[in-house]
Amino acid sequence: MIRRPPRSTPKPSSAASDVYKRQVLIGTSDTTGEPDVSYSPVIYHNSRFYILVSQLSPHTGHLYQRPTAALLFIEDERDSEQIYARRRLSFACSAQPCKRDEQTWQSLIPLFRHRFGPIIDTLTGLNDFVLFQLQPTQGRWVTGFGRAYGFSGMDFREPEHLGGGSTNETSNS
Repeated sequence: MIRRPPRSTPKPSSAASDVYKRQVLIGTSDTTGEPDVSYSPVIYHNSRFYILVSQLSPHTGHLYQRPTAALLFIEDERDSEQIYARRRLSFACSAQPCKRDEQTWQSLIPLFRHRFGPIIDTLTGLNDFVLFQLQPTQGRWVTGFGRAYGFSGMDFREPEHLGGGSTNETSNS
């Protein structure tokens, strides 16, 4: 059974932990605006997301070309009572590669190893794998029909209920 947040403004910082799982869907685009969607295992650390990805993947090239990404964490459809109302958390992010000789790489790779196992040693041994830091600039937390909230950054400052009426209006003529 799905735990439903209260009708008042949700506290995504705590409720979002239900949505942050082991992977994230990533939307990127190339320099011509051609979109791409992929996924990656993800680590959340110090109000930022980190992905370890191959430079052979289109989305990695896009992150270098246009250092922005859209992230989507979404409730598994098997756990959803209504396919159109799946709980989801999305972010617009700036993206920055982390060099292997920097402190960020040195401190994050052990977290990846702990979470994802010995495959990380194999991946970091390959020269094409790079660690990206994704810094959220804004987001949206949807908990069901009529329960969508926009917010700034990662600490869910100033959540704003995103209301709206029906666009399917009928005429009496």
